[in-house]
Amino acid sequence: MTDQRAFFDLLDIMENEKLVEAKRFFALMRSTFSIANLLYADVDVLAKGFAFHRLHHTFSAGAVRTYLDEGFRRIDPILRLTMGGIRPVDWATARKLHPESEPLFSAAARLGLGTDGITLPLPTPTRRLAFLAIHADIPAEEWPAYRRNHLRDFQLLANLFHASVLENDNRMQLAEQGAKTLTHRETEVLGWTAAGKSYWEIGTILGISERTVRFFMTNARRKLNVVSNTQAVAQAVRRDLIPTF
Repeated sequence: MTDQRAFFDLLDIMENEKLVEAKRFFALMRSTFSIANLLYADVDVLAKGFAFHRLHHTFSAGAVRTYLDEGFRRIDPILRLTMGGIRPVDWATARKLHPESEPLFSAAARLGLGTDGITLPLPTPTRRLAFLAIHADIPAEEWPAYRRNHLRDFQLLANLFHASVLENDNRMQLAEQGAKTLTHRETEVLGWTAAGKSYWEIGTILGISERTVRFFMTNARRKLNVVSNTQAVAQAVRRDLIPTF
């Protein structure tokens, strides 16, 4: 059985730290529970495959190469069931439901990998898939009891880890947006441009040179990701960034 103190220590880390990197999360999970390998994936589901946002795992390079070279994704029942629902997917159950996947599990056995594990789907937007796969390092006969004892803990910790990753993405996006915030001078220049004033007229109004006006307009276009002054004014008006005169 897992030391409950170790579990609660891990829970405190996941709840109180803004971001726990995948490598550290995996190490903490493996030291807290009897886990051989973990895999965390966050992908866009496309007609011809996946576009990965993130992929972190502890499987050997040989195991990954075998999975890819043999085309096992086409017959992977765990992946199929994970994509099709929100319930945890027990690997043994998936194996029984899809006997055509036996080559995958046979290859895992040849590589010395156990075939007991659980894959936990994680909340994502439409046409996106995220999950945490947990490969246990225990005798097969102990797996049912182990799964029953720890599934709730696994789901909670997986959700906290996934949430911290997504929240960090949001913080980075907000920081990038903040870095692109228009300065007071840039909004003034855009505002007077919207009022139909020329660079020379804006310079006279603001008491700066025409060259400086051009500098501020160039910065504003870059921050608004446009190529012309007309587009810059339209974007600024749309986003309520400039005063009206």
